[in-house]
Amino acid sequence: MRIDKDSWLLTKPIAHRGLWGESVPENSTLAYERAAEKKIPIEIDIHLTSDGNLVSFHDDNLLRMTGKDSLIWNKSLSELKALRLNGTNYTIPTLNEVLEIAKGKSPILVEFKNQPSKEFLEKAINVLKEYKGEFAVQSFNPFYIIKTKKLAPHFIRGVLTDPNTEITKKTTRWAISKMPFNFLAKPDFISCNFNSLPLPQKKVKDKALLAWTLTSKEDYEKIKDKCDNIIYELFTPTL
Repeated sequence: MRIDKDSWLLTKPIAHRGLWGESVPENSTLAYERAAEKKIPIEIDIHLTSDGNLVSFHDDNLLRMTGKDSLIWNKSLSELKALRLNGTNYTIPTLNEVLEIAKGKSPILVEFKNQPSKEFLEKAINVLKEYKGEFAVQSFNPFYIIKTKKLAPHFIRGVLTDPNTEITKKTTRWAISKMPFNFLAKPDFISCNFNSLPLPQKKVKDKALLAWTLTSKEDYEKIKDKCDNIIYELFTPTL
C-alpha cells in the first residue's frame, strides 16, 4: 500500500464539504476556512463550468443550494458567481480558491464528479499537479481513476463505492457496487457508504478503507472498527 501508516488519510477524520452547518453553507469558502483553521482534512467535489473553469460544488443541479434549476456545467463561472449559497452572501468557489485556503493547512480529498465534458479530468489533474499541498483524489467513475493512473501515477487515488446503491441504470449500478475495474484502476483506497460496511476482504486487501458520510457519534461507534478513517459532517469525531 502506498499510503503511509501515519498519513492523514488514515489518521485524521475528513470534513465532508468543509465544516458547515447553521449559517455556514456546505462547500463555501467559510466552511473551508473553518476546517483549515483547525487543520482538518477537507472533502470537496469538483465540476467544470461551461467556460472551462473548475468549481467546488456537490450537486449536478444548482437548485438545492442556490434556488436556480440548472445543471452546473451549463453555467459559466460568472453566472455561478452571481448565485448565492443558501441565501447567504457566499458564492460557489473555484477549485483554485479552495486550494489557496487549504494550502499548508488542510489536506484535500478531491472527488471528480461525473461530467459531460471530455476536458474535465485532464484540466483537474493539471491543476492538482501544480498544487503544493497534500491531497488525494477519488471518484465513482472508475474510468476517471484509470485515466488518473495514466496521467498522474503518483497521485494517491481512490474508488468510491456503494454496494447498496439505488441507482437504476444497470451498468452504473454494477460499476459502483461491484468495483469490477479495480484491477485497472489499482486504487490506493476504497471509499464506501458506511451503511454498506463491512466490505468483502478481497475488495479491500492491501487498500485503505474510508467510510462516508457519518453524521452522528452513534453511527461512528457502530462502524469505527470496520474502516481506517471516516468522512463526516455535523458532529465532531475522534479516531
